[in-house]
Amino acid sequence: MSTSGPGRSLLPATWKVHLPIFEGPLDLLLQLCKLNRVEITELPIATVCDQFHEYLDLMDELNLDIAGDYIYVAALLIHLKSQSLLPRRKTVSGEPEEDAREDLVRRLLEYRRLKDAAQSLAEVDSVRRDVWGRLGRPDVPPGEEPVWDIGEVSLFDLLSALKQTLDRYEREHPPPIRLQAETFSVRDQFERLLADLAPGRPFDLLDDLRLRSCRAEAVATFLAVLELARLHLIRAHQTDGGEILLYRTTREIKRHELEAIEG
Repeated sequence: MSTSGPGRSLLPATWKVHLPIFEGPLDLLLQLCKLNRVEITELPIATVCDQFHEYLDLMDELNLDIAGDYIYVAALLIHLKSQSLLPRRKTVSGEPEEDAREDLVRRLLEYRRLKDAAQSLAEVDSVRRDVWGRLGRPDVPPGEEPVWDIGEVSLFDLLSALKQTLDRYEREHPPPIRLQAETFSVRDQFERLLADLAPGRPFDLLDDLRLRSCRAEAVATFLAVLELARLHLIRAHQTDGGEILLYRTTREIKRHELEAIEG
């Protein structure tokens, strides 16, 4: 599986990491058995199927190449999951038919035996290198950084660590709560004041402004008062105590004047 691609590398060129050879989707299934702490012979198809597809989705998000054998195993798991939901049919002899998981379980057991044998050979080779060491590395030119070998860490160990990090980040950084700002139109305040004002009865503007829910509503109310004064629908009077009183005039507002008010 390759993570290279044009414009995708965000690390310096000297930061080279060599991943061990990855044998395919069976390695992922072994990792999932280890993650769920179950034996291969007790493979929980439904759980493993869902987790397998989660990892494929993560690989797709990271722009990793997903080979056809992964897609084949994903389809096989879906098939096995659907069969596990149905009652097992009986053969001609009356015995229940073979468990659909058995072929996959046999392949996983054989793969694990081969992987353990390869690991044993790798450990022997490592011991020999420690006993009969070599001077330097002829494949690394002088002045260049050596390639890092991360040893037994597989690609899905790294993916698992990344997935846990992303899940923890999502839990600890929930999306921000976005509140829709409330808007107040001048025309609404104009109509409200026009309904509250009555001829011959004073209307305390400052008291009304103090009752507004926020600054935006107070500003809209003030602009509506200016419109009322411009149309000669009110007259304003300031008392010695500083109050501003509004009085409704006898003039009636025309329809086109009301429709012309915007904001």
